[in-house]
Amino acid sequence: MIRAVVLALLVALAAAPAVAADQAFDLGAKAPVTDGKTWREVLRVLFPDLRQEPGKDGKIGDYIHGNVDLRPIDKEAFGGDCAEDPLRIEYIDYARVEIAGQMRVIVGVTTDGDACFGALALFDGTGDRLIDVANIQQDANYGFGPNFVRSLGADGQLVVADSFHTTTSNSPDNDVLVLATADKLALIGNVNAQSERDCRHTVAEDGYVLIEPDYGSFDRITGYIKRTVRRLAPDCETTQGTPSVTITRTDWRWDAGKKAYRKVSP
Repeated sequence: MIRAVVLALLVALAAAPAVAADQAFDLGAKAPVTDGKTWREVLRVLFPDLRQEPGKDGKIGDYIHGNVDLRPIDKEAFGGDCAEDPLRIEYIDYARVEIAGQMRVIVGVTTDGDACFGALALFDGTGDRLIDVANIQQDANYGFGPNFVRSLGADGQLVVADSFHTTTSNSPDNDVLVLATADKLALIGNVNAQSERDCRHTVAEDGYVLIEPDYGSFDRITGYIKRTVRRLAPDCETTQGTPSVTITRTDWRWDAGKKAYRKVSP
């Protein structure tokens, strides 16, 4: 009974509304900035050699030319191959937010095939100035999604990016938690899920990131991992018995002295 109540609570909290975010596939569309610029004009602050042109398939797209050197959000980024050909921007996720009384635009850039890097950028409200940018890619694939920005209070926003890969037997799924303040992007931590399968059992891990009120300037962040283990019959396909479900959690709270989030015991 207790487990059912906990699971119901997690689902309800995970569905709590986030900051209004949107996607843009056409970089010629107007960006939500005061200067009335298009997304293409805004992103040229980040990618000076961004050009709209036909690709090898003849379709028009927005391509990044030249070297792009982004600092990794952690000590090092995923070391995947990056082709010499120009890199196409597939789409962007974005949110216009207020941080410490100042308007900011947070943008996640998704490239074709998740290649090279996952750029997370913080612009001022006019779109003229790039305040900070980091590479959040920590595995072969990444994504931002419709609810990737969530309020932590008046002075900060939480960005939740997903970095993952899928193989036949092992599927790591890592939520990358980033603090966006008025002047920078900083890593808070990670919620790491690890799903796997063999001929004896399947293990499915699902991560949830929740925000709750706390003392001080910033809310508390809690990462939950729901782990479901199912036994398999000798045919390696048929499930047997009742699944085993466990839930673990990690909490981060604001440390005013260090001016950063720190991991704490629940």
